[in-house]
Amino acid sequence: MHHIKERIKRYFQTMDYFLLILALACSAFGLVLIFSATHAMDEGSARYMVIQSLAILLGLAGFVIVSSIDLERFTPLWRIVFIVNVIFQLSLIFFGYENGGNKSWLRFGGIGIQPAEIGKLLFIFTFAKHINLLRYRLNRVQSLVQLGIHLLIVMLAIILPSHDVGMSLPYVFIAILMLFAAGLSLKWFAGGAILACAAVPILWQVLSDIQKNRILVLFDPTISPDTYWQQQQSRIAIGSGKLFGTGFLRGSQTQSNMLPEKQTDFIFGVAGEEFGLIGCMLIVLALMALIIRVFYVAFHAPSQFSSLLCIGIGSMLMFQTFENIFMCLGIGPVMGLTLPFFSYGGSSIATMYLALGMVVGVSKRSKQRRIEGLPASETIAMEDMAAADKVRIRVSTKSLTAHTPFSSKQKPKITIEWFPRRKKTATEKTGRRKNDTSDQDKNE
Repeated sequence: MHHIKERIKRYFQTMDYFLLILALACSAFGLVLIFSATHAMDEGSARYMVIQSLAILLGLAGFVIVSSIDLERFTPLWRIVFIVNVIFQLSLIFFGYENGGNKSWLRFGGIGIQPAEIGKLLFIFTFAKHINLLRYRLNRVQSLVQLGIHLLIVMLAIILPSHDVGMSLPYVFIAILMLFAAGLSLKWFAGGAILACAAVPILWQVLSDIQKNRILVLFDPTISPDTYWQQQQSRIAIGSGKLFGTGFLRGSQTQSNMLPEKQTDFIFGVAGEEFGLIGCMLIVLALMALIIRVFYVAFHAPSQFSSLLCIGIGSMLMFQTFENIFMCLGIGPVMGLTLPFFSYGGSSIATMYLALGMVVGVSKRSKQRRIEGLPASETIAMEDMAAADKVRIRVSTKSLTAHTPFSSKQKPKITIEWFPRRKKTATEKTGRRKNDTSDQDKNE
């Protein structure tokens, strides 16, 4: 019993309250916007509010569980997690149902789950570990091919059954930022940009007519008036709100049901109409503060894997935030991505809290190390210990200095760093042979 109390006490001592409070504040404002968006609907707001509230509670439960787990202990299972993620996405072929033109949902009774949402977290976990294993040879062609195949398989598993290209684009953005944070050379990014530009004509032929129109309509509204109408209504709603908005439940576009998908994709339009520029700025500032905090945790993470985990989650939040807002303003294509913590959607809000739980878990471990007087970070040894003969070992006893404050119950830890053995040059080998020869002559 005493042990349980100690763990609970330590959990609250190391909790990142800033992240949690920000997320709850965003969810609370989101509930207000969802109530307004669904108030004038035939079925009313009660059903939407109940489902969203239950999803938030479920997400909070997942947040507590995930933040209490050291995910680095499960990294040896990353290949199994990768396979599970691919199978999960491909399950849409047999069990998925269409909603909004894309076969992107699984239905369990009255509950709908979007595999691509949950798949982001699984992808971040596996991709972070994959980069971590290749960290000493990241800039080699073989390593980039492996990581590229990793990303491509997951994207194809999403696109093939659902035909939803928009849901796969966040994965590309997440992978790019994670590779950048891991130290991939800029020359590879430049080369990738050139290849992407060259591949545009080919990729364009793969897109459906609806997907093409969503891009072309940004430049010429006459190409697809129906597609343009959605963004036009959103811009009208935001523009009519001016500085302070028309007031809660008083937005003409919102309450007359002229604004499409107003509780999900275009909820930013509801905020702009009824709460004005002030309300929109509050949303942007809250989400930017949350994203910056996630990157701050990544910067102070105790290991590269943990840092990449946070970078991936921060990238996911950043992409969805900017894409949703740009979509509502008519300067980005309609992709069906929700506004994090604000839009209606059970799987979306639950995924966001699970993602924050992963970040808070990293933050908690960093704080715990500081409390125990351990170094802020440590290098995790290579997964393949059989490769020890190809590396040299350096043992750091920095944490064993006399001034380090250890309690009687705490044991000092030794950090072991593994480095690839540098190949000797021809000059060094020749010099070594000469030295060996001269030593033999002296002995004789």
